[in-house]
Amino acid sequence: MAAKIAGEEWKNMTEQRGPYEEVARKNTEKYMQEMEAYKQTKDDMNLKKEEEEKMKLQKQEALQLLKKKEKTENIYLLLLTVFVICYANFGAFLVAKRLLYNVQKTKEQSQKQQHQNVDPNKPASSFLLFRNQEKLMQERPGINNSTLTAMISVKWKELNEEERQIWNSRAAEAMEAYKKELCVGGGGTANL
Repeated sequence: MAAKIAGEEWKNMTEQRGPYEEVARKNTEKYMQEMEAYKQTKDDMNLKKEEEEKMKLQKQEALQLLKKKEKTENIYLLLLTVFVICYANFGAFLVAKRLLYNVQKTKEQSQKQQHQNVDPNKPASSFLLFRNQEKLMQERPGINNSTLTAMISVKWKELNEEERQIWNSRAAEAMEAYKKELCVGGGGTANL
């Protein structure tokens, strides 16, 4: 009832409406500015989140590259040391060559014996089963393997307990099949 009376009074006002309309216009402008600032802040937050995810991937890739580089440097230093030792004493080089030949011969004989009594391959872990999904590999075609592994590792860490349990149960089933195959194949002496 009060709104109806106020509405009729507003219609009858002509000159007195000016200050109220000015306040309403200013409030509308202020609201539009605040809304624009809010949208900009939201866009900035989304951009920042994307950049943080990209940084995580780059950090993981960098760590993988660093590990590869360390391995390569260690092999290089080992080869350089062997070369220096062999060059300094040619007799030692001949002995080292003979030892290497004997090691290779022993390794070949060992491999021949192993092929006679072959055990089945150990099953993949839950993470490896998760990694080998075709869906994950097709999400980003054309990226290199280390980037793909880094992305999959991040997704694995983000899985909740129920989703991880699915992969753990698949790995457990594969392990049971592996154990049965070991027992049937006569390779029961292998460590389980």
